[in-house]
Amino acid sequence: MAAFAGRSLGAADLASCFLLQHGPLVHGSYSGSTADGNGPWCTYGGCHGAGTSVGEQAGGGGRDERKERRLASNRESARRARARRRRQLDNLSSRAAELRAANARLAVELNRVAAARARAAREKVQLMEEARRLRERLAAAEAEAAVTAASAKDAGDEEAGTPMD
Repeated sequence: MAAFAGRSLGAADLASCFLLQHGPLVHGSYSGSTADGNGPWCTYGGCHGAGTSVGEQAGGGGRDERKERRLASNRESARRARARRRRQLDNLSSRAAELRAANARLAVELNRVAAARARAAREKVQLMEEARRLRERLAAAEAEAAVTAASAKDAGDEEAGTPMD
């Protein structure tokens, strides 16, 4: 009866709904439910089997219109939501592809820079070794020049010490 609370039905409507359409209710007369889940007794405020609801019998055709509009609105809203999710998924997929391509480009650039750094490090080691060898040669040349200068001075002093005739 709670489902009928919002509707103004007379006693004759209730009787026609329950007793006249389904016969008198006797204990054990329930024969099971139909394919749509509604048995011989009306539930949730509607009488089934006659093709009309209690609302239509009482002139509530506007309720069905509103229900249809609401259902159509819900279907459209669901369609828009699916389209929005599809667009978001497409955007995320394209963004993921862009990021993968950028990642590949950066990996190639990183490998190029790492190879150039390794070459520069090898060249630095070679140049440092060459600089060490050149310093050693310079030190040897300066030492030889100093020995030569010292021997030339000693030779000049010896010549200066002997009388010239």
